[in-house]
This record gives sequence, C-alpha cells and structure tokens, in this order.
Amino acid sequence: MYAILQQGGHQYRVAPGDRLLVERIPADIGSVIALEPILLLHDGTSAAVDAEALNGARVAATVVAHRRGKKLRVFKYKPKKRYRRTLGYRSDLTELQVASFLKKGEELPKGTTVEAKAIKATPAELRAAAKTAAKAASQKSGMAAAHLAAGTGLVDAATDTDTDGATGTTTESATDTGAEAGTTDTEPDTDATTESGTTTESGTDTTTEPGSESGDEV
Repeated sequence: MYAILQQGGHQYRVAPGDRLLVERIPADIGSVIALEPILLLHDGTSAAVDAEALNGARVAATVVAHRRGKKLRVFKYKPKKRYRRTLGYRSDLTELQVASFLKKGEELPKGTTVEAKAIKATPAELRAAAKTAAKAASQKSGMAAAHLAAGTGLVDAATDTDTDGATGTTTESATDTGAEAGTTDTEPDTDATTESGTTTESGTDTTTEPGSESGDEV
C-alpha cells in the first residue's frame, strides 16, 4: 500500500514506515501532522485517483527532526565587466516518518518519540567542514594577535608620553634657571665695568689737574 502526495511543490511516493525530507514545516519534534492532498492511493489491488475516492484522505506523519540541506554554491559572472558574485544557499528541511494513511473523518494518532537517524556526511562535506573550521581558527588567532599588539602599542605610547613629559619639564626648568642665572651674572659685570671705567677717568683727571697746577706754580 502506498500513496502519492503533494507537499511543498513536490510529489512524494510514500508507504507506512518511510522517511522523507520535505520543506521546513513549523511543527514540534515528535508531533504528528497530516499531509495532504493525496493524488493517488494504492491499496495493493487497485489505485484510486478520482477526487471522490480521495476526498478527505490524508497521510499521518511524525516529525523526526529539523535539518538543513546540502550547501549550494551560486556563482554569477559577466565577461569583460569585472563582475563576480559567489553566493551560498542551504534549504531548511523537516524529516518526517510516515505513520499511516487516514480516511475521511479519522483522527490523527498521538505523537510518539522517534529517534533521529544520523545522516552520513559525504567526503566533500567533511573536507568543506574541516576547511571552514581551520579558517575560523586562523581568523580567531589573528584577531587575538592583533588585540595583543594593540594593547602593547597603547602601553608603549603611555610610557613615551610620561617620559617626554618628565624630560620636557626638566629641560624647561634648567633652561629657565640658566637664563636667569646668566642674566644676573651679566648685569653685575656690566655695571662693574662701567663703574671701574668711571673711576679710571676720575683718576686720570685727578692726576692731570694736580700736575698742571704744580707746573703753573713753578
């Protein structure tokens, strides 16, 4: 006994106990849902395809798990236009297990716990997963190194700033002190020279005048 049903724009040939992947259905895992419409129902001897015989017929299926389909790569290319685009796409799927076929008016059976079978990954999918993991680890290590380098640079900048500030303060103090000291030393020297020169002139005048007077008197 089997049936052909339509779900999500696709047609599936199912029998009690079969498992199938359909487009994502918003239902909890373990719940029982009804799939319809049924396009053909074969009871082992004859097939019913007319609308009257299939009116109200449904397929009871248990939600096993929600999965994602195989990743598809979409590449767009335009020659001589420098146009390249690569996109990835993965379908959201729901795994169902067919429980029974229901006639018109029959109620859905109660939900039961169904173990989800592990889907074996292909070698290509394993290689892609390993490559993605290695790339993520490389990016993580690179980010850690960048953060460490940034932290070291900040520490060095802070140290240089403190050192330059201290040096600048000392230099300015020394320069100011030297300038003040030089000014103080220069002014007394100038005054002393001027005063000594005046004294010499006074001495000259004093020496000459007595000589002249004494000559006149002689």
